[in-house]
Amino acid sequence: MVKARPADHFGRAARGVSRGVHSHCFLGLAMRTKLLPIVLAACLTAGAAAAQMAPSNPAETGLATPIVALTGVLSKNADALGLDEPQRAAVKDWVATMPAKRKAVEDETVALRTELRAAIAAGAPREERQALAERIGANETRLMMMRSDCADNWRTVLSADQFAKLLALAGVQ
Repeated sequence: MVKARPADHFGRAARGVSRGVHSHCFLGLAMRTKLLPIVLAACLTAGAAAAQMAPSNPAETGLATPIVALTGVLSKNADALGLDEPQRAAVKDWVATMPAKRKAVEDETVALRTELRAAIAAGAPREERQALAERIGANETRLMMMRSDCADNWRTVLSADQFAKLLALAGVQ
């Protein structure tokens, strides 16, 4: 009587290869197909919490350079711009919420770029890579519009003279 060999994780009879090799092959396949996005997201989430309020560095993240960056300049130059108490409160409220929202979109975009890089390296189908690239593009557009909305906000909070001075301080004009 011939003894049947145990099946491997793919349902095939084992061919005398150690279990460790099969496990490694399965793990490699699982990482490329299902676990990779989860592992990447977990790693990025841990780092994101520590850097929540840090300004993004396009050279490190691969994200587009901000079109304009006014809030930091405004916060540092409140006295030079002659902000009154309601304006200072508006700056405080904005800084309390908006940088975290921007950072969340940036972190998502960095994760998508990492996922696309892995998909390219693994030879994922073009349609999958195209979908990731489109999501990255949409997030980059969203980030640019967040900066634009920020400028619109300060245009309404500040006087015309204060806003012009802010643009000059930020090197926009």
